[in-house]
Amino acid sequence: MPVHPTADDRLRALPKTHLHAHLDGSYPVDAVRALATRRGLPFHRPERFADVWAFFDAYGTVPALVATHEDLAALCRALVHAEAAEGVRYLEPAVEPQLYAERLGGNEQVLRTVLAAFAEAAADAAAAGRPVEVGADLTLNTDADADLADELGALAARFAGSGVTALGTACFDEDGDLAPFVGAARAARAAGLPVVSHAGQTGGPDRVTAVLDVLGASRISHGFRAVEDARVTDRLAAEGIVCDVCPVSNVRLGVVADLASHPAPVLVERGVPVTLNADDPLWFGATVSDQYAIARTTWGFDDQALADLARTGTRATGMSADTRDRFDRELTAWLTGGRA
Repeated sequence: MPVHPTADDRLRALPKTHLHAHLDGSYPVDAVRALATRRGLPFHRPERFADVWAFFDAYGTVPALVATHEDLAALCRALVHAEAAEGVRYLEPAVEPQLYAERLGGNEQVLRTVLAAFAEAAADAAAAGRPVEVGADLTLNTDADADLADELGALAARFAGSGVTALGTACFDEDGDLAPFVGAARAARAAGLPVVSHAGQTGGPDRVTAVLDVLGASRISHGFRAVEDARVTDRLAAEGIVCDVCPVSNVRLGVVADLASHPAPVLVERGVPVTLNADDPLWFGATVSDQYAIARTTWGFDDQALADLARTGTRATGMSADTRDRFDRELTAWLTGGRA
């Protein structure tokens, strides 16, 4: 596992959003190990992955541990509490109910369990003095879910305003045809949901343009390869398209050589809105706060620049006005040392 800077208490106290975190790769490791023990099944988190396919093989072992709705709910609650402890004020995990639906009675039933667990844990966290709002980025995989796309798009639209805050499209191989997913994206947008699409990680700037033009994406998961074409970064900056980047994940999966050469600072320099995220902290061993430690220690960002990154997260359309107002107050206090 590559060495990366780790967050101190000040960075954990920084109010943050976490907008690019895959639910099934973000559960706290202790909660997953406890579930594996109850099930009498093995769980192993490798120190390193030989390649991305080894990562995907490992990734699938966690959904396989879930046998009941309570198993899933417990993992979801543990995630919310862990993120609240990291200073996250708005969490929007990518939720793929299709990973559990065969065992748990269908995509809608799974989604209802996840949303109920999010709401319960958020209420408990608020009562404990760690307020966190949670929305669900209902996500389909453009590598695998063409036959499910319309169902998931309709499901996202039906739960818009009732816990679902975005429709996501995920993939690692970005060369696939986006046409099967246009209907789902259209249904989500008609319901007032943003489309949040993976692009610009393994694919180049042309794939960023594709999700913008074909799917109507208004936020990009990753997006860092947009730096290879100034026309694309100019467009992202002009249209205010946020790129939710994940530095440690990109290095662990071998799509960026090292943290020092990550393109995120170039995106920021070119005026592209950027947020920092952990992607799959269960597997990569780095929290969202640790990504801010990278920005400070490796990229040389000062407190104001870190706060600017954090504030970019408030552009997430699912965030309520109350959370946004509290976020702004807390961020000002963080910058001034409590002197509003």
